[in-house]
Amino acid sequence: MVKKNNILRYRINIKGVVQGVGFRPFIYRLAKENKLYGWVLNSSEGVVIEVEGESENLNLFIKNIKEKAPPMAKIDELSLEEIEPVYRKKFEIKRSVKEKGKYQLISPDVAICEDCLNELFDKNDRRYLYPFINCTNCGPRFTIIKDMPYDRPKTTMSKFIMCEDCQKEYDDPLSRRFHAQPNACPICGPHLWLADSKGRLVNDINPVDEASNLLKNKIIIGVKGLGGFQLACDATSNDAVKKLRMKKHRPVKPFAVMVRNIDQVKEICFVNEDEEKLLTG
Repeated sequence: MVKKNNILRYRINIKGVVQGVGFRPFIYRLAKENKLYGWVLNSSEGVVIEVEGESENLNLFIKNIKEKAPPMAKIDELSLEEIEPVYRKKFEIKRSVKEKGKYQLISPDVAICEDCLNELFDKNDRRYLYPFINCTNCGPRFTIIKDMPYDRPKTTMSKFIMCEDCQKEYDDPLSRRFHAQPNACPICGPHLWLADSKGRLVNDINPVDEASNLLKNKIIIGVKGLGGFQLACDATSNDAVKKLRMKKHRPVKPFAVMVRNIDQVKEICFVNEDEEKLLTG
């Protein structure tokens, strides 16, 4: 086949932490910016890209993959193979492909990003105070994945069908929730509730406020997180802490202490620069 106008096509295989980190949306946008065509998909061992265009644009595309990858991504290996052009004028995210005997590194759960945090406390945002807020830059990964490649049907979010607004975000290349697999909101996503020790519903309207009141009254509560339960009490109450130590059979070993932000940490601890970076990074 004769190549037209210096058009080349590459197959690129990328291994590392490249699933659940916004990598496919990143590749999609990068291809569009560089006027390239082809596709990207998740495989059982990473990400596969076929990309076509002028050599100068392709070189810049590959350079940007290495230099501008999403913050949670970690590229361990990038291999390149030249193949025959197909001359199709589109770029798409294809359905994932599972391969036997192949393995893919999984991203850990990631603390809430600044953008989501701003939305969380914005009274005009549709996710105001929604505890399961997330995007391609933050949120659960490891603890919700049931199988690879990483797609919503293979996570614990599979039973939560996205509402129209969430689906629009998921399909929008300009949204930071483009192909965010745990994407959800108060209308279509999971909810919090508060139950007593026998499993009877106590409060599903304002469970956080109710739990806060229980803590203030020296009650020990169990908080179900992404990866299991944590017992919690008011750390400023000697009686509550003693009760928790007795129940946990942990008379001396220190407990973890939860605080709202780094300012509260500094009120009760000495924090050096490296420790602050670890806590806020």
